Amino acid sequence: MRFTVVALILSTLLLSACGGGLRESRLNPANWFGRSTSVETEPATVRTADGRVQAVNPLIGERGYSQLSAANRKVTTERTGLFGRKKEVIYQGTLISQVTDLTIEPTATGAIVRAVGLTTRQGAYDVRLLPLFDGEPRDGVLTYEFLALQPINTPQGPEHTRRIQAAQALTHGDLEKIRTIRVIAKRNTRQSARR
Repeated sequence: MRFTVVALILSTLLLSACGGGLRESRLNPANWFGRSTSVETEPATVRTADGRVQAVNPLIGERGYSQLSAANRKVTTERTGLFGRKKEVIYQGTLISQVTDLTIEPTATGAIVRAVGLTTRQGAYDVRLLPLFDGEPRDGVLTYEFLALQPINTPQGPEHTRRIQAAQALTHGDLEKIRTIRVIAKRNTRQSARR
């Protein structure tokens, strides 16, 4: 009896010592991307899609510095009535105020990019993470813009009422080409890199 207990304890200790290598290896999907980091944008500047910061002319404002061309925005088709024709609509979302959290969660088919952010006012809807450069990574960096349709006539309200989130799925094939995932907002940019 005593021999069995000692053997069981020794085998448990040996097996637990072996598991640490796999837990910290690159084979573990939980280690693909680390914690996200944030880069603040100065008040009189706007961050471009490639991560550079441009000065904003206060007389023109940020609207003169659109970060997405109409060709890069997703075009949706809407049907007008039961027998009506389809019409194409360009998404009119604007950058949200800031990205507060970015996580990449592994799945069986790849990963889910989940971003949480704050809008300036309450009532934002149709929230999207739109990929830049047709969804192709540039130098291993996949860049998204965090956009939402935001009303201008609603109250600002407390922070928890302005919190929104969006997600985007990636396949294993997509992840092979990506080293860093970046999400751009108006006041900051958040990114998560492979370990």
